[in-house]
Amino acid sequence: MTPPNSPDTILLNLISVLILLCAFACLGSKLFDRYLGYYALQSVLLSAAAAIVAADLGDPALWVLAVLTLLIKGVGIPVATRRYLIARLNLKRDASITLGLSTSLIVGAGLTGLAYFAVGPATLPGKLLDSTAVPLAMAVVLLGGLCMVVRRHTIAQLLGWLIVENGVFLGAITLVATFPFIIEAGIFLDLVAGVLIMLALVSGLAQRLASAKASDLRRLRG
Repeated sequence: MTPPNSPDTILLNLISVLILLCAFACLGSKLFDRYLGYYALQSVLLSAAAAIVAADLGDPALWVLAVLTLLIKGVGIPVATRRYLIARLNLKRDASITLGLSTSLIVGAGLTGLAYFAVGPATLPGKLLDSTAVPLAMAVVLLGGLCMVVRRHTIAQLLGWLIVENGVFLGAITLVATFPFIIEAGIFLDLVAGVLIMLALVSGLAQRLASAKASDLRRLRG
């Protein structure tokens, strides 16, 4: 286990802060492309955090997990979402927000403070890879949940859930740092995310059909 002031611990703290800032950027963005881009950057940073944990523990399985995180979360999910949802449904700007952006950011700052005081380094056991990253991971979970609450569009809520997943993943690798537990939790959350993606696609198709005109439907007759 690395000491608190080691370069690996400092780098993990820095990456955790950047992951939190990406969650704030997602919360304050109305453009779908930027929203998705911030999530992709957050996932790339998450894979870097997993690589630091793998180097610290010397576990090859965690290196595999870091690579899979980069390929699936950092590349696969953003590319698939942009190609098959955002581009196909021609989504540009998310106007279905229950709170203003400034109000959402203020609420997000309050949730971050709540996460730090609830699970701060002083409240955690001493034998952790990095106790500072745990409240940051909890804050990312809360910010992802806030994204799901303040946004009404299905795609935006889906990305909010994926941010929650990233927060859970960050907390898991700093608290548990065991490969089997992370795999079980990750598979469960990815299955739920897959269901949400299918629901989002069906919702988009239903919206298109609901807005179709009778004259357009007559053209489809043979």
